[in-house]
Amino acid sequence: MDEYVLPSENSVADIANHIRDYTGPVLIHSQYSGVGKTTLLQMLLESYADEFTTVGIGEHNVTAYELIAIVADELDVGKSSSTKLTERKVANALEERDQEVLLGVDEFGLNNSDTLHVIQFLNDLDSVRVIMTGMTSQWDAIGGLGSDGRAFQRRVSYELELEPLTRDQAEELYKRRVATAADVDHGEWASLPMEPLTEGALDVVYERSDGVPAVIIAAVCDLIGLGAYRYAEVDDATITDEIAKKIEYADPHADSDQASE
Repeated sequence: MDEYVLPSENSVADIANHIRDYTGPVLIHSQYSGVGKTTLLQMLLESYADEFTTVGIGEHNVTAYELIAIVADELDVGKSSSTKLTERKVANALEERDQEVLLGVDEFGLNNSDTLHVIQFLNDLDSVRVIMTGMTSQWDAIGGLGSDGRAFQRRVSYELELEPLTRDQAEELYKRRVATAADVDHGEWASLPMEPLTEGALDVVYERSDGVPAVIIAAVCDLIGLGAYRYAEVDDATITDEIAKKIEYADPHADSDQASE
């Protein structure tokens, strides 16, 4: 969490406002895989843990019954034999709770109208607020489910589409990772040196990764490994742009392409 680079303070403040003045689900999505949706959701659930009973769901493509059963288990309610009965148990249990529930559905697999109905049911409970994350292609596909899907999309009160990092943010991400490795306070990341990466090497990493955090970190880890090998062999750990061009980079669009298929 300390290594996470916030997309922008304004967007996080907007999410906070919509959670506080709740009128419908909050959606965090992106066309890029590894851009930080899951981490942001975890940070939000963690930051609201004192104010809400937080429930995180990370299972993908669950059935309607599995979805409400997970919620029931997380709330220590216990599931019943059907979706409707379990929904009723959840609703009755929440009426007796003093604390509201903040539900985080990570990488939603809401691929049919039944699972959409469960989310709508939970959203309509006075004591539940919902945050969802997923690929933009998944979100667009929900509209293809017909009137139920389009109605669900209209219920969303706020959308945040996460974009790749800027070059400056990529450097911040790298230095925050260095701070972790060097056991330095993360508040001091800006004072850390670039070495063993050169500015040119980070330029290549940024370009090849499309600015996607997960791809940047994977590439940097590979390059640091190469730097350690070079130091052992030639007493020089410097990672140049030429070295950065020789490693393989993950495709940040891979999950998006699969989802659209």
